[in-house]
Amino acid sequence: MSNAGTPVRDTLDDKVNRLFAGKVVRKDLVRKVKVGANVPVFVLEFLLGKYCASSDEMAIHMGLQVVNETLASEQLHPARRVREGAE
Repeated sequence: MSNAGTPVRDTLDDKVNRLFAGKVVRKDLVRKVKVGANVPVFVLEFLLGKYCASSDEMAIHMGLQVVNETLASEQLHPARRVREGAE
């Protein structure tokens, strides 16, 4: 890991991303998103694999925005879950 907290990428990382597009998940991103999300890890890994499987930092940043927006819009808060379940 580098000093800024971003993992150092090498040619193997780029090759794996190219060969397994959409299936490579950076675990540091899972930990970063998991802190604020109350969802199972496999859901986070799916979303990160779909939107953040890239070696381009800008694409990863844009993908993280999509993942966070998706989680915010689709997640029911516990109070809302009780009210909607009662109806």
